[in-house]
Amino acid sequence: MKRIGIDAGGTFTDAVLWDEETGLVSSAKVSSRSGDPAAAVLAAAARVVELAPERERDDIRDLVHGTTIGTNLSLERNGPRIALLTTHGFRDVLEIGRLTRPAHSLYDLLDTGPAPLVARRDRFEVAERVDHTGTVVTALDEDAVRTAIRTIAARGITSVAVCFLYSYLNDTHERRTAEIVHEVAPDLAISLSCDVMPQVREYERTSTTVLNAYLKPVCAPYLADLGTRVGSWSPRIRTWIMQSNGGVTAPDRAARTPVNLLLSGPSGGVVASRLISRQTGLRNLITVDMGGTSFDVCLVSDHEIPLTTNSSALNLPVQVPTVDIETIGTGGGSIAHIDSGGQFLVGPASAGALPGPAAYGRGGEQPTVTDANVVLGILADGTVLGDDVVIDRAAALTACERLGRELGLSGIETALGIRRISTAAMAGAVRAMSVGKGYDPRTFAMNAFGGAGPMHAADIARELAIPTVVVPPVAGVLSAVGLVVSDVVHNHAASFTGRLGPAVEAPLAEVFAAMSRRAAADLAAEGVPDQGRSLVLELDLHYAGQNTAITVPVGDPARPGWNAAVAERFHAMHEKANGFRVDSEPIDIVVARVAGVGLLSDGSLPARDITMPTAPVPAGTRDLIVSATETLAVPRYLRAELRPGDVFDDAAVVDSADTTVVVPPGSVARVDGHGNLLIDLKGQQ
Repeated sequence: MKRIGIDAGGTFTDAVLWDEETGLVSSAKVSSRSGDPAAAVLAAAARVVELAPERERDDIRDLVHGTTIGTNLSLERNGPRIALLTTHGFRDVLEIGRLTRPAHSLYDLLDTGPAPLVARRDRFEVAERVDHTGTVVTALDEDAVRTAIRTIAARGITSVAVCFLYSYLNDTHERRTAEIVHEVAPDLAISLSCDVMPQVREYERTSTTVLNAYLKPVCAPYLADLGTRVGSWSPRIRTWIMQSNGGVTAPDRAARTPVNLLLSGPSGGVVASRLISRQTGLRNLITVDMGGTSFDVCLVSDHEIPLTTNSSALNLPVQVPTVDIETIGTGGGSIAHIDSGGQFLVGPASAGALPGPAAYGRGGEQPTVTDANVVLGILADGTVLGDDVVIDRAAALTACERLGRELGLSGIETALGIRRISTAAMAGAVRAMSVGKGYDPRTFAMNAFGGAGPMHAADIARELAIPTVVVPPVAGVLSAVGLVVSDVVHNHAASFTGRLGPAVEAPLAEVFAAMSRRAAADLAAEGVPDQGRSLVLELDLHYAGQNTAITVPVGDPARPGWNAAVAERFHAMHEKANGFRVDSEPIDIVVARVAGVGLLSDGSLPARDITMPTAPVPAGTRDLIVSATETLAVPRYLRAELRPGDVFDDAAVVDSADTTVVVPPGSVARVDGHGNLLIDLKGQQ
C-alpha cells in the first residue's frame, strides 16, 4: 500500500510518495498557488507519481493533505461576514473578553485589543436560559430565532455561530436553533458551541465557535472541491486532512469543524519528528521547521507529541486540542527592512511565492533571508527549487546592496546582518518553548527541517548549547512525510466539576464511557478496524482556587485507586511547568477528555546495518562567506550519495533536492541506519 502526503505552504507545496513496506519512494516541490491551492495539491501529487519508478506508481491508497487555508484566513482577517446568536444579555462577551493582554501591548493603555470577528450589529440576543445544573430556566424563544435568522440572511451573511449559556450541560436549545436555521435559511452555515467546544468558560467557548463559523464558508467549499478533484484524478484514492491535533480525518468531518485545521500544515512536521525520535533513539527533540513564511518550534519529549488546549489565533483564544507549536514570522521569504526608528529588522512581512525573494527572479526587489543565504554562498547560484525557480545570486546581491546603502553597509555585510538577526529571532523562539516551559535545551537534540531549517539549525543550536542537530533524509519536505505516518484522531471533551478523589471515580467512569463510545463510533465511521483502535483518557486539573488547568493522562480508570496516580502525575507536571507543587492542596477537575486514535501507518522501517564508519567523497567545494573579509572553501557533499555509516568532520555543506545543510567548523557529521544526518556540534564521534 502506498500513500501520498501533500503539505501546502505559502511558497511551495511539498509532496512525498510513501510505501508502507519500503518507506520513501519519491518527493517533489511545486510552487504554491494562492488563488487556487487545490490546483497546486493536484500538481504536486501528479509530480511525485511521475518521479516514482514505473513499478511504484500503482496501489496508491490514500492522499493525506496538510493545508494552510485556515491559518492564512485567520492571519489575514479577510474572511466572510458572520453572525452570532447568543443568550439574552451576553451579546458583548467577545468584547469584554479577559483581563489578560498580549506581551506586545502589556503596558499600552490605549490598545483596545483585537477587534471581534463579529460586528456588534451582527450579534443577536435570544431569550433562553439554562442554569449551571443544565436545567432549563427560560424556554427558547423560537420566534426570536426565526426573526434573527431572517435578518442575518437578508444581510447576505453566509455563516452563523450559536453559543448559548451552559449549552455544554444541556444542548437542546442549540440543537433546536440549528433545526430552525435549516428551515428558514437552509444555505446558511451554522456552528454550534456544543459541537465545537462543549466546555466551561463562556468567552473562550464563544471565541472558538465564532472562529469556526468564520472559517467554515471558505474551508468547507475548498475541502469539497479538493475531494472532487482528487476523485477525478484517481477514483481509487481516499483523501484525508491533517488536523491541528496531529491526527487526520475525512474531509467532510474537517469541513464541519475547520477550527481544528489552524495548524494543519505544521503538525505534520511534528508527527514526522516523533518518527525521527524513535529512529535515532533521541527521546527529546526540539523541532525547528523553517519554510518560506514562518519558523515553527515544538518540543517532542519522551517520543510524545505535546498538545495544548490554550492556543490562540488573531490574539483570540482557541481551546481545541492543538499541537503545541510556537510560530514566528521568520522564514526564507521574510523581508529585511528598516523601520520608522531606523532599526534593521527581518520579517514578519514575507515575499511569499509571488514575487518571492529577489533571487527567484519573479520581480522581488526587497532582500529576504533566502537572498542573504544566496549571497553568502549557502544556497548556490543556479540551484533549481521546486518546479520553476532558478536561483539568481546577482539579483540577490543587488537587493542586499540596495538596502545596504540605507544602512551604510555593503551588500555582503547586509546579508551577514540579515542572517544574524534572523538567527537571533529563531533562537529566542526556541528559548521560549524550552526554557520558558521548564526544559533545559542542552538536554535536547534539534531536528531541523523545512526548506530553510537545515541552513540555520547549527547556528541556532550553538546559541543555546544544544549538542546535536538531526537532519532527516528529506528534510525539505518532512512535513509531508509526517502526513503519511499520521493516525486518525478524534477528540471528545466534557466539562466535569468535582474534586479528584475516590468519590468521583464512579461518575467520571460514566463520562469516560460515554465519550469512549462516541470516539469508537467515529473511528468505525472512518473505516478503522477494531485492532487498530485505541483510546487516550485525560483530565484537565488545577489546584483549588487556580484559574488555569493542566491536562494529565489518566491511564485505566477501571483500576482501583487510579486517582492517586493521577494526583501524583499532576503534582509532578505542575512543578515542572510552574516550579512548585503543593501535595496537600485539593485538586479540582475541570474537563474530562477522550481521544480516539486509529492506526493507519506508524512508519516503522528497519534500519540498515552499519559495519564500520566510512568517509564519503566530496562532490566538490563551496565558497562560504563567513565575514566581510573572510571566505571559507568547504567540501560539498550530495545528500543522495551519502550512505549509512558515512562520517565526515569540520565545515561542509550537504546539498539535496529540497534543502541545503550547513555543517559548521569543529563538528562531526554521521549518517545513521535510517539515513538521518546527525551533526555533533562538539566534534565527538
